[in-house]
Amino acid sequence: MMESDEMLAVLSACFAPVERDEWAQLTAQPVWAGFLDAARRALQDDDALGEPASPISRARMRCPLQDFLSAGEVKALFAPPTYDEKRAFAARHFTGGLPDSAVPVESLYATWSNGTLPSPFSRCVGMYQGDSARYMKDLVERMGMDVPPQFAACPDHLALELDLAAVLLRSGARDAARQFLAERLVWLTAYRMRLLTLGADAGFYIGLVDVLVGIRTQLASGADAVEARAGRGAGTEAETEIEARAGVVAAPNTNRSHACI
Repeated sequence: MMESDEMLAVLSACFAPVERDEWAQLTAQPVWAGFLDAARRALQDDDALGEPASPISRARMRCPLQDFLSAGEVKALFAPPTYDEKRAFAARHFTGGLPDSAVPVESLYATWSNGTLPSPFSRCVGMYQGDSARYMKDLVERMGMDVPPQFAACPDHLALELDLAAVLLRSGARDAARQFLAERLVWLTAYRMRLLTLGADAGFYIGLVDVLVGIRTQLASGADAVEARAGRGAGTEAETEIEARAGVVAAPNTNRSHACI
């Protein structure tokens, strides 16, 4: 069974530039089937993300992906694009400045904060290098890694966010990884709306985003319940926990299906 960190790494690869051979390996059976099963488990059970796969988890009643996604999304996910189709979609939609651009970068869908000093960009939306970009760059560096050159202008790219969560899981920081995803993936609701304007061409990516939105909803619901039992406001310690773990996470294991960082 595919583990949660591997599932996140595959998701990262879907939104990142990869080589032909790597994409062929990821989308071949049984890897892709394992990815879909890991996604289904994460959608079905909020405790599944970051928990090692076990015989007990195999024996649990399995809800089909159709319980969480539309029939069209399931169909698209069961038939991932070829390498050439993936590259063509990225050229049309994952390239900034084009009429049909839908670049998966958090800053483009989040509002800039006022910051500590007055700025003409305060409260703006749709601009690179926002608060989330600065946060991600700082977090990656404090974990002893570097933002890859292809993401230098957008360290809050979805592929990098997913890969960083995979690194946290692989390093044993399960709670920090779950908090990180619940906090970072809020913007995907707005991003999904952008993908919908692209029509059927974006069906595969809409399905992937809905998987992530569903996982984030599970994680947020679980966090809310824990915070309520503890008598605290939901999410008040998320960044503190993630940042505390950043200083102790070891260098990532290089034995991975995909690595942005």
